[in-house]
Amino acid sequence: MAWRFKNGRMKTSPALLLACALVIPSFTRAATTNVAPPSASNQMTQVALTLPASAAAVSAPLILTNGVISQPESTELPAGGKAVFNFTVTNAGNYVIQVLVNAPGEDSNSFYVNVDAQPEDPAMIWDIDVTNGFEQRTVSWRGKGEVDSDEFVPKRFNLSAGAHKLIIIGREQSAELKSISLRPAAN
Repeated sequence: MAWRFKNGRMKTSPALLLACALVIPSFTRAATTNVAPPSASNQMTQVALTLPASAAAVSAPLILTNGVISQPESTELPAGGKAVFNFTVTNAGNYVIQVLVNAPGEDSNSFYVNVDAQPEDPAMIWDIDVTNGFEQRTVSWRGKGEVDSDEFVPKRFNLSAGAHKLIIIGREQSAELKSISLRPAAN
C-alpha cells in the first residue's frame, strides 16, 4: 500500500512521490501547448476550426450522403446547390480555408466559394487541383485568372471577430467535400 499512517500523520512511499513528480510536469506542458496562442512559426499549422460536411445546411442539387457533400450534375451559379457552414471567429484577422475534397478529374474539380455573401461567377470559382481520392486542398479564387491559374492562391479571407457563413455552391458533378478547416493565414 502506498499510503501509510503513523502517529496520525500520513506517510507516502518514495516511489509514489517520484512518479507524481514526473507525471505532473508532463500534464502541465501538454495543457499549455494546447492553449497557448499561436506563434509566427506555427500559425499555419494550428487549426482554428474544423467542421464536417454534416455541419452544413445543404440544398439541392447538392446532396449530403454518408458525410460527403456532392452534386450529381454540373450547373452554373444560379442553379447550383448550396452548402452553408456557420462558424464564429474569436480573433479578427486573415484566414485561409482548407477542405478535404475529392476532385477526380478536370470536369469534376470546382466549386463556387465565398464567406458572408453569395459567390460571384467567374471571380469566385475555386479550381481544385485533381486529387487521387480525398485530399486536403486550400481554397483559391479564379479572379481574373484562368482554369489552370487562379489569381488568388490561396484566397485569404479578412474576417472580423464574430459570426460568419462559408457559402459553397456546386458547380461540377462528382466534386466531393468531406470537411472544412479554417486556419489563420501566414503573414
